[in-house]
Amino acid sequence: MSKIVIVPNLEPSRSKVRQERKNVFSDETNLRLLRLLRGDSTLPVAPQNLQLELAAAIRQRMLPWFWSISLHLALLLLLAFMMLAVPRLEPLDMLSGLVHIPPSDAPIDLHTGNAEGNTANVAHDNQSGAPTVDEVPTTPQIILSPSFDFSGRDIDLRDTILGGGGGGSGQTDEAVLAGLRWLVKVQQPNGAWHFSGQFFQNAPARYEDPLAATAMALIAFQGYGVTPDSRHPKLIEFARPVRRGWDWLFRQQNPDGSFFAETSQRTTHRFYTHGFCTIALCELLAMTGDESLREPAQRAIDYCVRHQSLRSGGWRYLPDRYGDQSDVSVTGWIVLALKSGQTAGVTIPPETYDGVTKFLDSMMKANQYTYREEEPVPRISMTAEALLCRILLGWKREDRRLAAGVRLLLDNPPSFTEYLRRDVYYWFFATQTLYHYGGEEWQTWNEAMREQLLWHQETSGEEPGSWNPLRPERDEWGHLYGRLYTTCMSLYILEVYYRHQRILP
Repeated sequence: MSKIVIVPNLEPSRSKVRQERKNVFSDETNLRLLRLLRGDSTLPVAPQNLQLELAAAIRQRMLPWFWSISLHLALLLLLAFMMLAVPRLEPLDMLSGLVHIPPSDAPIDLHTGNAEGNTANVAHDNQSGAPTVDEVPTTPQIILSPSFDFSGRDIDLRDTILGGGGGGSGQTDEAVLAGLRWLVKVQQPNGAWHFSGQFFQNAPARYEDPLAATAMALIAFQGYGVTPDSRHPKLIEFARPVRRGWDWLFRQQNPDGSFFAETSQRTTHRFYTHGFCTIALCELLAMTGDESLREPAQRAIDYCVRHQSLRSGGWRYLPDRYGDQSDVSVTGWIVLALKSGQTAGVTIPPETYDGVTKFLDSMMKANQYTYREEEPVPRISMTAEALLCRILLGWKREDRRLAAGVRLLLDNPPSFTEYLRRDVYYWFFATQTLYHYGGEEWQTWNEAMREQLLWHQETSGEEPGSWNPLRPERDEWGHLYGRLYTTCMSLYILEVYYRHQRILP
């Protein structure tokens, strides 16, 4: 008789184990997750339906994310294929697409922006840029911001200009002549000028920079209308010193276009030096039309353009195209160099001026301007310098920001006697700004400035025709760069009546 063995049915137990393994979380945890997803703390769910309800809730929450991720992934793949289809380009070069500036003898209407030399930052009537019915499409029109006009430096027009109500006089003319004669007296035997020359109250040796000093002296002579070939009876005494100065300075230009000597005591101020030299060179080209000067002038301008900060749009002491350490002071002098080059007809990329505008915007604080981004407190000298740049970049007299800045300048008139108020650097830029601004504001400033400068020019003693940087009060920067610096800057101010023609109507 065989033995019967009863085997228990284990399948229900195995199914239960498999189901429990599938459920990673307990029923209680799953219920809490479901309530969280549905946002209902009183959710009644039977245990047997818990898994289905939880899966449905997860799908409801995850479906929008799924489609969003899918769509963005598809767009990224599409952009990747598009980039692969674009040909490889060379790195961005600020010198690409150079714009030819018409020569200085081309007729330019600086007030309306209409003529062969149009002004930049002036809007077209036809904003679309498409030709109108009466237009014939030809070559693209170049829009330029205002440039300088040196026609007032014609010595034959001097008496007319000084007697025309612009604020100058025979007295200011005699003061300028006396200052130029002092510069002739202190010129070095090799034709250069030095800040630490053989005169009283010269600069300490550590501030010596013969390239900058020579360029500053030449700018003073050229502001009066002197060139190396001047033959007018009133100018001929200065022609030879200017020729000797240029013979020396021409030899200092480096192959890359820069004006700077590595042996200079002030290596951190190389763009000040280059700016002064470039202004002088471009002015000479514009005044004489000597084509032999065009190539060195273009190289000097190109050096400025190459080393403009791509990030900030300005310049600092040292070449740093990929840095962002720019300041308003250096940038202002480079803008003067660019505008002198524009007048001379050298090529300047229009995006260079766009970068300057961007930089000045970043430095503006309630119609005033700071020196650098790291210095949040505005300076009146930087405000004056920036406002001149704004005028040169296209701001109009009606601009409220310009008017507000001008009022700030008038609240800070020139003074030789007030402690810590003497600053010929500030006076130069304020004088230029207010001269181009014109109106009663200019008349008010000019009377105060002219009286102060004429009264304190030395007329006797060892240094007649110059200005003492330490007396009656110490000049803000003259105590560092000495008598030559303060004299050149003062001459620039007294030459304002004919240095440039007024830009704003």
